[in-house]
Amino acid sequence: MTVKSPTNNKNSSQSRRRSRFHLDLSLPMIFCVAEAVVLFAILAIVGFHLQNKQTLSTMIIVFSAFYVLSAGFICLSFVIKDNKIKKARSEAHKLETEIYDMFRYIIDFPYAIVDGNGKVKLMNGALQDILGYKSAVSGIDLSEFCSVSMQSVIAIAKSRDDLGEASFELPETESVANGATVTRLSDGRRYEVEAYIFKMHGENYYFTVFNDIENLLSLAEKEKRESPVVAYIMLDNLKELAQYVRADYSSVATAVETKLKNWVEEMNGFIEAYDNDRFIAVFSKQELDKQMQNDFDIQSQIMSLKMGDNSFPITVSMGIAAISGSLRDKERAAFEALDIAIKRGGNQIAIRREDSSGYYFFGGTHKTMENNTAVVSRVSGEILEKKIRGASEVIIMGHANPDFDSIGSCVGAARFAMAIIEDEHKSIAPEKRPKVKIVINKDNEAFKICCEQLAPLKIYDEIFINRDAAKDLVSADTVLIICDVNNPYIYEAADLAQTISNIAILDHHRLANALSFEPFLQYVEATKSSASEIVAEILLRSKFSQSLLKEEAEVLLSGIMLDTNNFTRNAGAQTFEITHYLYSRGAHTTVVREFFNESLEELLLTGEFESKAKIYREHIAITGIDLDRDPSPEDRVVASKVADKLLCIKDIEASFALVRMGSDVVISGRSKGAINVQLILEKLKGGGHFDVAGAQVKNSDLAKVREMLTDAIDDYFEFDHNDIKKAE
Repeated sequence: MTVKSPTNNKNSSQSRRRSRFHLDLSLPMIFCVAEAVVLFAILAIVGFHLQNKQTLSTMIIVFSAFYVLSAGFICLSFVIKDNKIKKARSEAHKLETEIYDMFRYIIDFPYAIVDGNGKVKLMNGALQDILGYKSAVSGIDLSEFCSVSMQSVIAIAKSRDDLGEASFELPETESVANGATVTRLSDGRRYEVEAYIFKMHGENYYFTVFNDIENLLSLAEKEKRESPVVAYIMLDNLKELAQYVRADYSSVATAVETKLKNWVEEMNGFIEAYDNDRFIAVFSKQELDKQMQNDFDIQSQIMSLKMGDNSFPITVSMGIAAISGSLRDKERAAFEALDIAIKRGGNQIAIRREDSSGYYFFGGTHKTMENNTAVVSRVSGEILEKKIRGASEVIIMGHANPDFDSIGSCVGAARFAMAIIEDEHKSIAPEKRPKVKIVINKDNEAFKICCEQLAPLKIYDEIFINRDAAKDLVSADTVLIICDVNNPYIYEAADLAQTISNIAILDHHRLANALSFEPFLQYVEATKSSASEIVAEILLRSKFSQSLLKEEAEVLLSGIMLDTNNFTRNAGAQTFEITHYLYSRGAHTTVVREFFNESLEELLLTGEFESKAKIYREHIAITGIDLDRDPSPEDRVVASKVADKLLCIKDIEASFALVRMGSDVVISGRSKGAINVQLILEKLKGGGHFDVAGAQVKNSDLAKVREMLTDAIDDYFEFDHNDIKKAE
């Protein structure tokens, strides 16, 4: 294709314009001829009727003079007008040429004229310089230098055209920044693409402009990198450790504070203590990203500090907010994140980021010490009591397929609620007082055992209801107490939590993520042995401690014994204090021990589980069975018992027992304290706490779930820990 030079194009264009400026006298000549014909006709008619030749001669002279003057006037007027038009046209064409030259050669923002097929018909000098093209007319495809598709260019142009469509959904592959479609040209800079549609010779063309926004985007990215994040930092167990070791508390606290300050100063941030063992820090998002890449090694640095001769490390929890908004918004989000980290068991970091609806978690590799919760239990009881006094009904529920801890904590919460209602409504007949109900599956074997124990108490004849009956009781003043569970996937009746606004949660499992609702009380303490211990402690610290009956105390004790494996796991000083309280109310381990008696079928099933145990990664035992018969709720209980027994194998640090129940597979996980089974089973949408956790994978088979479990274990050691020693 032969392309004329810009100079030749310019000269040829000017010659065509000069030809259009040639004076055209055809129009005034027509006027003059027409006038002559008219005058001659008039003169002929007048002369025909006149007899005097002298008068006729005079008229001829007058008509001739008039014709000459009028014709001259017409021609002169036309010439003057034509000169004005020629001058205006000359100025317009001159301006047109200058504008054309300005757009082509002087205006420095790049643009291209593109047809509907994406062919570039013309590009200006600025775009030529960027792309390195010598010719303004290239005929190349737009896609050769622009990542924004022609379809998107047309959509952008139509959005600016009143006759076109107002919106267009861009493909996901397009790069979009600040709401603009962006491409990167060969100069390495980023450009916003704008397009305008125009018609020529019946075809659509697109004036496509490339606005350089590299500086704007770079500034926005810099602002994002350097935007401040707020962090709340809390030492989990320094005070508790000080109670058991001989060491100077102040010197250890100073050492920890120094390490934290050095860490923040290295990030060019600042940190201030606002309470004993509590700090608030501010640093940039860029530094936060670096810490996330390094897995927050500050945790291991602080854990390396020891207090006296005690081998239990000092641990730290953090809540960090890297969201948009004011510093006040970030401060609130950071405080909420710290609360989440503590409720998950402490010794970890919870990060709330703009790019996630949930949280990022780091740490959780070491168990934290049992906290002294006497004050928390008393305050939580007072909050719960105030709400119950104004309730129209109190509904209590645990998790699906309830065990002794779920049932025991629900029974303890029911006793607390009944004692409050009796105290509040003394003057009202019992049948007219607000009702207390427990939502539960009555076919569950553990429930049958507990129900038999509660049989002497007539009030429990009508207290247990199913989920459908619970829905009929819901009103604006209904209070819902959820025990032994915070994961909505395994609520006994999840829809109740969606319809009731007054909700309290009493649980000892690590909080997997933020709740979808705002409870008025969220007492989640992962250092507790069981939910039954939490509820029993609330009763103990309240003025209704003597209202607990013997049968209820035994059911509560069964929950503690289940989750502590008969006081051999997770049993702290406060666990035994609560057990003593339950003893004082008539409970006894000898009676409760019979709750756990196995049938012959369970014993045989346990043997089948144990025979299929395999060792994975040297320190983890995994077993599972796929039953030929229909599943029963007891299979889950047997799986949890087998997981406990597998921990007795030498060198085993964690165990998992899998059992298929219908179309689902249930997993029970246990740990001696070196491996966090809760973090592993969280990857399978499970939950629990550090050394006791579970999961239920729906619509799957045993082989697939076993593979999912081993992948989760591999991820745990690859991304969270290097090996068992690090976990220890």
